[in-house]
Amino acid sequence: MNSAAPAGDRQDIGEPIDLARLYARDPRLLTQLVQDLSPRIWVAIRSYARDDDHADDLLQDCWVRILERLEGFKQRGPFSAWAIAVSTNLCKVRVRKKKLAGAEPVALENIGELPGSGPDPLDDLQARRERNTLYGALGTLPGREREAIVLRVLEGRDVWETASTLGVTPDTVRSLLQRGMYRLRRMPRIRVPLGEWMGE
Repeated sequence: MNSAAPAGDRQDIGEPIDLARLYARDPRLLTQLVQDLSPRIWVAIRSYARDDDHADDLLQDCWVRILERLEGFKQRGPFSAWAIAVSTNLCKVRVRKKKLAGAEPVALENIGELPGSGPDPLDDLQARRERNTLYGALGTLPGREREAIVLRVLEGRDVWETASTLGVTPDTVRSLLQRGMYRLRRMPRIRVPLGEWMGE
């Protein structure tokens, strides 16, 4: 994939998507959508994954499902909201199927490696647990609050760009951020990781 679509072909994903280009599966438009939306979809589906690697695999599966169902997007709302809904629905169905099928077998490569001379495995494990806890907590937030936090805090977009992407006003973005962060701070299991994440 190219690192970016040419400036003249870029489309602000906060604006209505050109349906003709979308349905024709225009490579430049699809590349831009994958680049722009993947971080948001990843956060939305992270709580359904065992770990970050599994979330990466799920993200690929989500994009396959989104591409299979493109004709289902009718521009009744932002493409990003539709793509996230398709992705989370796919993950919910998979979780349901796994519960019905029983426990998943553990592959030998997932058992772990012998300690080496690299970074302290306990520190790495602790950092991974904290990150997983944060992503899991983000996954429990209402969709708009989660999206606002992902765009504004994780991706570092300004309030105006976040508002444009979500199709809301800057005041609404501030309100969503405030409510989302309030919910996160009330979750006892993430107070310490959240403080470190936010630099508090």
